[in-house]
Amino acid sequence: MGPLLALLLLPAAASAGSDERIRPVLAELRLGDTLEEVQSIYPPATDWPSWKDPRGGVKRYKIERHMAKAFPTWTQVLHLGFKRGKLVEIQVIYDAKRSRDKPHEELAADLSLHYGEPQRDNDRIWWSDGETVLRVFLAEIPAVKEGERVVEWRTAMQILREDLYRRAD
Repeated sequence: MGPLLALLLLPAAASAGSDERIRPVLAELRLGDTLEEVQSIYPPATDWPSWKDPRGGVKRYKIERHMAKAFPTWTQVLHLGFKRGKLVEIQVIYDAKRSRDKPHEELAADLSLHYGEPQRDNDRIWWSDGETVLRVFLAEIPAVKEGERVVEWRTAMQILREDLYRRAD
């Protein structure tokens, strides 16, 4: 993957020290989109399972590659959160190859070139502009290897509204 293509996949960002906001776009989705707008970009191949998170009243969807007719490149799972019919959280968990090629620390280093130094707490890395939070972290993915259940680690990126991040913190 060329450097230009990599930059196109990242949310548009401000230079370090700039007053510009984190652009609330990830995987061609924008915070504030409706479910219908999301499904026009990633048409469902099956019904997407959802549940209501009692913390914050967010309706959550977990979408795997086989559940959509189109899906973001390098992505294994999309987690979406809607509140009052609007997208308030987008999380991309990258596939195994992308996670090997771009570990979460390397992705965070790339994003630091645009957003400046992140805040850190152990493996949690994030940037905030007071309205939107951008996070990079390791996500656990259940898998079966040689007949046994195991957990594999994947690089993940998430954008969400600041109030949701603070509530979950």
